[in-house]
Amino acid sequence: PIAQAGFGMALILATHADKEYSEYTDIASVAEDYPVGTEAYKIASRVFGQSPRPARVAMVGVAYDQEVDTPETLVAALDDLVESHNDWYFLLTDRQEDDVIKALSAWIDTQDKMYFASTGNLLLPLQLQSAHTALLYHHEPRQYPAEGWVGRCAPEAPGSITWKFKTINGVTAAQIKASELAQLHKNGGNSYVQKLGILQTSEGLTTSGEYIDVVRSEHFIKARLVEQVSRLMVTKGKLPYDNRGIAMVVSECESVMRQATTQGIIAVDDDGNGQWTVTAPRREELSANQIASRKLEGVLVEAKLAGAIHEATIRVLLTY
Repeated sequence: PIAQAGFGMALILATHADKEYSEYTDIASVAEDYPVGTEAYKIASRVFGQSPRPARVAMVGVAYDQEVDTPETLVAALDDLVESHNDWYFLLTDRQEDDVIKALSAWIDTQDKMYFASTGNLLLPLQLQSAHTALLYHHEPRQYPAEGWVGRCAPEAPGSITWKFKTINGVTAAQIKASELAQLHKNGGNSYVQKLGILQTSEGLTTSGEYIDVVRSEHFIKARLVEQVSRLMVTKGKLPYDNRGIAMVVSECESVMRQATTQGIIAVDDDGNGQWTVTAPRREELSANQIASRKLEGVLVEAKLAGAIHEATIRVLLTY
């Protein structure tokens, strides 16, 4: 069977010692390998402490000394890891230095994954401009608010939520001025604030300015299209290069888009129909060379994102 990519499991990259990749279903099992009090344990505790929370978390250890090693040590370890363990989606780590965050952000841009980090540097988001990296500013980044944010939102299906307005269990409000918060948002950063008496994430942005839910949804659609069409080719004795075979490919694409619509990724019209189309050329529109290559080109999926309402302007007119 064709394996499905997951979009809910986080990988915690711990740096106090070398440890093999393992997956954990609760904080008690984490403590067997990562002692209470270690930063890796604290991150796992924050992730598992959310409601809802992920069913499991992956962890791996790479010995790292900030005085001796460079961030490339961690990048190389991740390159090796994904060769054998690539089922995780969110990257978290106990390192919060700017140079490490920059290096891991550059690495995550080469993957269909996302990297979340807590930082005490208000200006750092502006230095990254990564659609795959989300930073959450906090005056005490060791509370691990970004990591808890992943714990809260990772269990939700891609497209079903916005990452704004989320309460992170165990995290206090960040000390940040209104003017600083406004500039942070312009720079593609996020924070954790109290508004109307409710603790909540202040935005849901990646450092490129794109919304987290949009990037995750794009990754979801891409992965499911590849999986569905690959499954079709594997399970069929032969997918004919004629209009019947082309129609089968289109049908698989349509199936993915229906699922994306159900999850809230794609906008619907007033009749509840998803606003997407899938088009493909007919065999007679393709050249002999294209057919001989056995590569079907020209299939196009177009869709309107549902987006989310984060604020509203309401006019009130009172008269006698």
